[in-house]
Amino acid sequence: MIRGNGVFSPRERRTAIIALLGAAAIAAGGIVLQPMIKPSLGPGGADAYSSAPAQGVMDAVPLG
Repeated sequence: MIRGNGVFSPRERRTAIIALLGAAAIAAGGIVLQPMIKPSLGPGGADAYSSAPAQGVMDAVPLG
């Protein structure tokens, strides 16, 4: 005799719960680590962004 709701087996429910817990652990890890990791500023570092703009790039100018 089969017990339960007849839709998912106990093994499938267990697998789904483990998958949900794993996804929650990955999300929580990302939330915890995100403030500790600074974004990459490229090969020039922060100094590259404080200098003149790259060649061929113009400032925005109104059309009218």
